[in-house]
Amino acid sequence: MSSTPEGRQWSFGRWIAELPTRVWVALALLVAGVSFIAQNRVPVRIRWLAFSVTWPLWLALLVMLVVGVLIGVLGHRRSAKRR
Repeated sequence: MSSTPEGRQWSFGRWIAELPTRVWVALALLVAGVSFIAQNRVPVRIRWLAFSVTWPLWLALLVMLVVGVLIGVLGHRRSAKRR
């Protein structure tokens, strides 16, 4: 093992233990997202007005998530300007 400038021994276990909580949360969300995509690859047919597309289920849900986030952001900006 190598020494750090402070004289402490460097170890992989200590490095892992010192990771911030936000990194652990991001890793957990990444694993959950990859697992979700792997399990929802079946194509689905989506019809809206005169349009029809066939996409994997995960992609259709991702598009709806992005649309929802955009609606939330735009709605928040509009209500913030009224104050």
